[in-house]
Amino acid sequence: MYDNIVNEDLEFIQKNVNLKQFKNSNVLILGGNSFLATYIQAALDFSNNSNLQCNITSLSLNNPRGLFKKIYHNSRRIKFIKADISNEISIKKILKKKFNFIFHCATYGQPKKWDNHQFNTINLSTNILKILLDYSLNNKSKILYFSSADVYSTNINNNKLIDENYKLGLPEFSNRIIYSASKIIGEQLCKIYKDKGTKVYVVRPGHTYGPGQDIDDQRIISQLIKRGIFEKNIYLMDNGRSVKTWGYIADITIMFLNIIQTGRSLIYNTTGNNFASIYQLATIISKYFNNKKIVIKNNKIMNSYIGSGHSKIKLSSKKYFNEFKKFKKTDFKTGVKKLIEWNLNNTNDIYKIK
Repeated sequence: MYDNIVNEDLEFIQKNVNLKQFKNSNVLILGGNSFLATYIQAALDFSNNSNLQCNITSLSLNNPRGLFKKIYHNSRRIKFIKADISNEISIKKILKKKFNFIFHCATYGQPKKWDNHQFNTINLSTNILKILLDYSLNNKSKILYFSSADVYSTNINNNKLIDENYKLGLPEFSNRIIYSASKIIGEQLCKIYKDKGTKVYVVRPGHTYGPGQDIDDQRIISQLIKRGIFEKNIYLMDNGRSVKTWGYIADITIMFLNIIQTGRSLIYNTTGNNFASIYQLATIISKYFNNKKIVIKNNKIMNSYIGSGHSKIKLSSKKYFNEFKKFKKTDFKTGVKKLIEWNLNNTNDIYKIK
């Protein structure tokens, strides 16, 4: 339907998630163009071919683009609505329909975007979230709120695995405070409504990567692949020592779909189990491109690509796997290779290169 890499991922998701609760359901996706929402929609739509008959209403400020555009144009079950998701009137109008599941993915995933839309960043995780929670409480809908690893305190023991009980806190970097604070407030709203009986779940994704992230994406993995494709060297602005918890998109989508159906807790880390530095990532990409040289522009700087506000963060998804059936997560090198090849396979469509 799409391409071999994405189809392979969707088959893998289908084998590892029982989607029976989604059968004949109505699903609302806020932020339909977003990276994480794209694979959720792809997985549900792919399963519609197996008689799932799940109807998806997808909202976004912009028309379908990137991988989601392909998914939407190949689907008979996705209804796309161009809407300002931060507008309360628009959301309330859409919520006149009955929805069984709501995925609130519209909370910005790239630092540049939340920094340029600070008011909307706050509004989406407060006022708009409250509207969705009120609706879910009254209609007995299930809702998944997308938080972030940014909620964890920057005072981290670098050798400790961070679980869901680790202390929360604001980052030291002023440009990240609004984003982190809005997520923490959003989580607290979810807790209040869960105590009222709302079927709400909070996920804290780590550094998720995979098809759907093209070279226009400002996150570091996409930018390094872009340099691998187009530039003489793969350069780093710092020494690349900051360590992240990487998770391949198909694996993380399995976790999202299981949690919203049968989760027993409120909050889950939804991450891979690959701990790798930015330099290690650059090395994997370099090897794919015939050992293209890695150039460090400033070896004295360490934290240009902090991503989560920490120089080293190792997130634990043990809580999820204590509750749900285990599956074999995608190896980091394999996942990065898939992302590189997906970009190369879609070069003509995405980058307009002849």
